[in-house]
Amino acid sequence: MIMIIGARGWEHDQWQGTYYPNEIATDWHLTFYAKEFQTALAPTNFWSQCSLEEIQEFCSDVTEEFALIFEQNDVENNKAIVQLQQKIEDLIPNWIVFRSDGWQKSENNYCIKQAEIIQGKTLAKNSAVFSVYSEEILKDVVLREIMNFLKNEFQEFDVIYLFLDGALVSIDALNTVKTLRRMLALDY
Repeated sequence: MIMIIGARGWEHDQWQGTYYPNEIATDWHLTFYAKEFQTALAPTNFWSQCSLEEIQEFCSDVTEEFALIFEQNDVENNKAIVQLQQKIEDLIPNWIVFRSDGWQKSENNYCIKQAEIIQGKTLAKNSAVFSVYSEEILKDVVLREIMNFLKNEFQEFDVIYLFLDGALVSIDALNTVKTLRRMLALDY
């Protein structure tokens, strides 16, 4: 099994000046991020604020090997978002949705959710998408526990895309998970 790690979103205030050098324009952030990570999840509240041209630029800023995934809401009532989604459906290679009644596991300090892959043109065959949310940075022992859980419980998948969310979008947490991935032999 391979586990591909990324963040839910690539624009985070705490990354400016610490991860993204100040001299790099915002337009280059995704390209910069894609040099270090293999996937990113564009949340609905992010891409729905973008123009069609900006979304096209995101898709062209990464290689085909980079799994750029766009999230849909389970139920969307905002007509402007629905119209934009219809305009970009053919442009976006990968769409997922976290169903309100979908698989999830909640513990005291984190929640893991599995997404339904609506469209996966560039995603690996036999793959699954998960998000881990926490309001606090989790210790490496807990992150390892989460990764081992996914590895053991979802053995039927060849590839797992794992997105960190909430307080876990810190670069330190992402790098810890990348290191754990190598230690657990979940990298390619």
